[in-house]
Amino acid sequence: MSLEQLTGLDSAFLFLDGRHAPMHIGSVQIYAPPKGGFDFDRLRDLLSRRVDLSPLLKRRVVQVPLRLGRPFWADDPHFDLDRHLARAALPAPAGWAELRRLAEEVFSQPLDPDRPLWDMTVVEGLAGVPGLPDGGFAVIFKVHHAAADGMGAVDLYKILWDETPEPRSRAPGTLVRPAPMPGSVELLGMAARGVVTQPLATLRWAGELVRGGVGYGREWIAGRHHRPPAPFSAPRSAINQPIGGRRSFDALTLSLTRIGALRSLNPGTTVNDVVLTACGGGLARYLARRNDLTEASLVAMVPISVRGDLEAGANHVSAMLIPLETGEREPVDRLHAIHTHAQDSKAYANALGASTLADSQQFLPFSLATAAARLYSGFHLSKLHRPPFNLVITNVPGPRHPLYLAGARMLNVYGTAPVFDGLGLILVITSYLDHLTVSATADHDTVADPEQLVEDIAAEFDALERAAAEEAGVPTSRRASSRGKKKRAKVRSRSRKVATGKP
Repeated sequence: MSLEQLTGLDSAFLFLDGRHAPMHIGSVQIYAPPKGGFDFDRLRDLLSRRVDLSPLLKRRVVQVPLRLGRPFWADDPHFDLDRHLARAALPAPAGWAELRRLAEEVFSQPLDPDRPLWDMTVVEGLAGVPGLPDGGFAVIFKVHHAAADGMGAVDLYKILWDETPEPRSRAPGTLVRPAPMPGSVELLGMAARGVVTQPLATLRWAGELVRGGVGYGREWIAGRHHRPPAPFSAPRSAINQPIGGRRSFDALTLSLTRIGALRSLNPGTTVNDVVLTACGGGLARYLARRNDLTEASLVAMVPISVRGDLEAGANHVSAMLIPLETGEREPVDRLHAIHTHAQDSKAYANALGASTLADSQQFLPFSLATAAARLYSGFHLSKLHRPPFNLVITNVPGPRHPLYLAGARMLNVYGTAPVFDGLGLILVITSYLDHLTVSATADHDTVADPEQLVEDIAAEFDALERAAAEEAGVPTSRRASSRGKKKRAKVRSRSRKVATGKP
């Protein structure tokens, strides 16, 4: 495998990485025992045969001398699976509370930058996890965000995991043969060649930026959709504080059938709209209980996967900003509003262009960006300005068919993602089989009781279901006509306040 230079976005996740802000994504996976019982050595043997099929698992980051350019991926000649695979046993009978506390410890620890950026912890001794039969186990997996986005992690499952209880003899993919580690002169030479081609890349990106600006302006003039909130117009909130190095984590599971039934509350509503509504209402409940609810609506950054629109690479994401209507008390009204916000934000994101948003980071000097990130975090500069948004809510769709690891069937998966200085909470939505999970990862000092937050989100789903039951006898056309125009005007008025930064 030849050297591969990190993209601008991948490099951004590296220079944001710090002791208090490790930039890894990951998951907690729950497994039923395989036929004959769980065998750790069998699992290790399977992984040892599969890691050669993925360039991600055996390559590490190599910095250009003096950090004069973006770093490169290179094969690790000293790769040792046992340095990435850990075995843990919780005191029996261990349940969900004990498992999530262990996950909090694992997610708090940064990955070793001198090795391939991933690790896996196998957890045995579980007995009190709901729905888990005797002999079941869990896997806590994490991989650096520079190596994979959420969909990239799902792609990784296709190599390590199977679709049948019997592991296939050979996973799909081409055997990756390691290449020699590059020397300093080679790295400098490749970085220099990148500098030579940089002006051409900059011109191409500038052209895309101009075209995106024209598209954005055309969308604004047409007036078909209201302009989404501007970055740094979100209100200051209790979840937007400097962070420490300790993480908190909890999650809940919901039926996709249950969520799908709630889409009838508003024509055109998506599953994502329903989930954002429940998260917004749950956050409002949680912050109101702490007397920390702001008058202005919280704003969520919602990543959009654009993997089909960009060149190959680890991270392919754009984003849209959506007010969560946390000041709205009626769950159905919040759903109407968020559905409209999502349509508006997606239209503007499409007009600007996915590549324009995703490629902008590659033109930042890497050494300067790294120093700036360290200074920003070290001096807690996030306290001096409004947050760009209040939190990230990301949706990672998973397979609708069962997955197996060394013969063990995966029962459920809960996602996690990094938090940043000034952005101390992230909600990860993951679907698998016929259910969906909502996972909260937070700075421990910001959200010390994530179990209460996920309970509040679950309560908001219940409120939406009650509202759906109350409206079950009202024809869809009547409901749309009675709410539609009034709610659209109300939504645009609220989003205008958020966009202009007014309280």
